[in-house]
Amino acid sequence: MKRAFTLIEVNLAIMVMAVGILGIISLYAFGYREERQSREDVASAAYADAVMGPLVTALTATNVKWSAFKQIPDSPGAEGWGHYLQNRTTGRVVSNPESLAQSAYSRTIGALSLGGFPSSWPVTRSKAGDLKAALVIIHDEDSAVVRIAFRAVDKENLLFSAPLYYTEARFQGVMDE
Repeated sequence: MKRAFTLIEVNLAIMVMAVGILGIISLYAFGYREERQSREDVASAAYADAVMGPLVTALTATNVKWSAFKQIPDSPGAEGWGHYLQNRTTGRVVSNPESLAQSAYSRTIGALSLGGFPSSWPVTRSKAGDLKAALVIIHDEDSAVVRIAFRAVDKENLLFSAPLYYTEARFQGVMDE
């Protein structure tokens, strides 16, 4: 008598192979999503460095006068990240948040009255696309510390789910008062 596979055994083998193949296919989608997110995270970190680097350099310059440092305003204002919300109940982000960030950048550099520092917003392009950025600068008038927070994403509505890049700059200039 010859032994053969039964129909049930063949169906079970096909089901096991189908589950394995579907698992492999789902890994491709997961890998693609993670690769895209990784590319955006790296581009966002590079963008944060391009924006925050000149700010920290200007804020910690040794020729900055205390009177100028004291005048650095909160940017984009006392509400900080709240300025980027069009409607607080829905959490909708303002259109073109980068214009608020650019204004905060130029106001801070401009308040220092230093020559030789780029007062224009750094432009970066990456494989992740054009990123929309947000920048918040917090400074208490008599404090020797300026706090800088930055976010960048490819879609404005995801601004508050983006990683936050944060640094502080301490006054290291000249006391003139």
